[in-house]
Amino acid sequence: MALPPPPPAAIVIAGGRSSRFGSDKLLAEIDGRTLLQRTMEAVSGCATVVLVSATNETVPRGVVTVSEYPRWGGPCAGIAAGVAALPETTTETLIVSADLARPALAVAALHAIESGVLADQDGNAQWLLARVPVAALRTQLDELEATGGTAGRPARALIGHLGLPTVRAHRDAVADIDERHDLERVKEH
Repeated sequence: MALPPPPPAAIVIAGGRSSRFGSDKLLAEIDGRTLLQRTMEAVSGCATVVLVSATNETVPRGVVTVSEYPRWGGPCAGIAAGVAALPETTTETLIVSADLARPALAVAALHAIESGVLADQDGNAQWLLARVPVAALRTQLDELEATGGTAGRPARALIGHLGLPTVRAHRDAVADIDERHDLERVKEH
């Protein structure tokens, strides 16, 4: 009898400035838990969890916390910092944005695929919602470092060049919170 594959790792990207939200949106609460807490709970079953953030909020025991370089270097730099913190034996990882409206749905959708990038109903890829082979990530990161580095580059510059399939997901699984009205809309439902 074959053993089931080990669970993937997870890299949680929580490094943005929340400029459109007006304050640290990851501390905004839904049902008594912050957006960051909700995301960390959603990925808690992963083999290794790396949080890319400069937050002072307490994170669960066992979570590796790192910051992208340079600070505010963007999502591509955040993913690079997360990959660098993964154990060398890690074969696959989830990439998960910390500002999701329904992170448990997003993580369940990622667990349901072998690899790929979740997309909205119109087919627009959500680059910070992906299940990715780590070896491919490391190769692409090496190529980016050789051509100017990861700072200031979008996640698409990294994840978009891996040739992963795009998988349409339910709108609730890919919805994020960028502005206060996004938060209020989630609270209403």
